[in-house]
Amino acid sequence: MAGKVSMANTDDIPDLVEIFWEAFSGPGEVVFPHTDGGRKWLQRSFDNLLGQKSYYRPESKVAVVRNLNSLNTIPDHGRPVALAIAHIVRPGQNIAGKSWTTRWSRCEDIPGVSEERLAEFFEPLARAHYLVVGKEGHLERRYAAKLIIAVIELVMTKSSSRGRGYASALMGWATKLADNLDIPCYLDAGMRGMGICDRYGFKAQDIEMRYGGPPPCTPMLRSRKQQ
Repeated sequence: MAGKVSMANTDDIPDLVEIFWEAFSGPGEVVFPHTDGGRKWLQRSFDNLLGQKSYYRPESKVAVVRNLNSLNTIPDHGRPVALAIAHIVRPGQNIAGKSWTTRWSRCEDIPGVSEERLAEFFEPLARAHYLVVGKEGHLERRYAAKLIIAVIELVMTKSSSRGRGYASALMGWATKLADNLDIPCYLDAGMRGMGICDRYGFKAQDIEMRYGGPPPCTPMLRSRKQQ
C-alpha cells in the first residue's frame, strides 16, 4: 500500500536521524558516526534543511511517509518511516563542489565528525552532478531559459517498512514537484533504486569517460514534463 506523503517538520528530526542512521549503518558509520557527535551533526543538518529559505542556496524540501497503519495507541503511530530530500536549484545557486557544507552543515566544532570524510562522500556525487547538468543545473540549451533543476538527494525507508510503496510515493512527490515547476529532475541512483527510477522516467547518463572511471552512483536525468 502506497503511503501518504507529507512535509517534515522540526519535531520529526529525531526520527529522521534514526532513518538516516539505519540507511548508513555498517560501513556508512565511518562517514556518519552513530555517536553523540554524529547525532548533533545530523540534527543541525536537518534543522538547516528544514529552515528558512535563502536566496544564496537551493530551496530544500524534506518529505516523509508516516506510520499510519498502526493504532493511535501505539507509540510509533504518526512517526516518519521514510523520507526524501529534494532541492530546487535556481540561478546563481550552487549544488556542486563544497556546497554541501551550507546545504547540510559544517562540522569542525563537533568532535568525532570528520569534514574530510563527509567531503569524500558528498563531493564525488557533486562532481557527477556537475558533469551532467553543470554547477547550477543548466548544461543543455533547452534548460537554459530557466536555469532551474530539481535534485533528489536522498530517498530512504526504514527496513521494517519496506515493500509498501513508500519510496515510490516519495519519488512521485518529487517528480510532481519538478513537473509543477516545469523543470528537469536529477538524482544519483544506487543499484537497488534503478527500477523505480526507470518507472518514473529517469535516464542513466554515461559520464564514465569524463569522470575518469565509474562514478559512485549512476547519475540519472528526467526531462521536463512533455506537454
